[in-house]
Amino acid sequence: FHVPTEEQVVFTSNATHALNIAIKTLVHPGDTVLVSGYEHNAVMRPLYGMKHVRVQVASGPLFDRQAILDSFRQQLGPGIKAVICTHVSNVFGMILPIEEISALCREKGVPLIVDASQSAGILPVDLQAWGAAFIAMPGHKGLYGPQGTGILLCAHDAMPLIEGGTGS
Repeated sequence: FHVPTEEQVVFTSNATHALNIAIKTLVHPGDTVLVSGYEHNAVMRPLYGMKHVRVQVASGPLFDRQAILDSFRQQLGPGIKAVICTHVSNVFGMILPIEEISALCREKGVPLIVDASQSAGILPVDLQAWGAAFIAMPGHKGLYGPQGTGILLCAHDAMPLIEGGTGS
């Protein structure tokens, strides 16, 4: 997955857990997020559960990669705080143009969260090339790991903070 250091890999209980960590790290009340029209409930439910978060959908005709990319290009403006996009639709099997979407995000300085639940272990997934803030995936699908495992790949500047424990 081209992750520079092991500290950038977080093991989770599943992809939903990984996506929740990523979303709740980057998205805050009052933010507007741009998603594809193919997002799983693991993305949409956390977004709709957050107070005062606006969700815009970049969509186009089914299997029309260019129309979807054009929709992202048109909507990716100054008010967008994060982009969340699946790599492959779990319903239609459509492969979204993630390389191009990630290039748009880098150009606009907007962090990208990628849901690689259907693609990890099957298609190339590249944290560095995509410049994603986070990439989430389950262990049990294309990676052939056990149920109840997930992975969150994190860019250094987007590492989630979990604090607690004893000591000072």
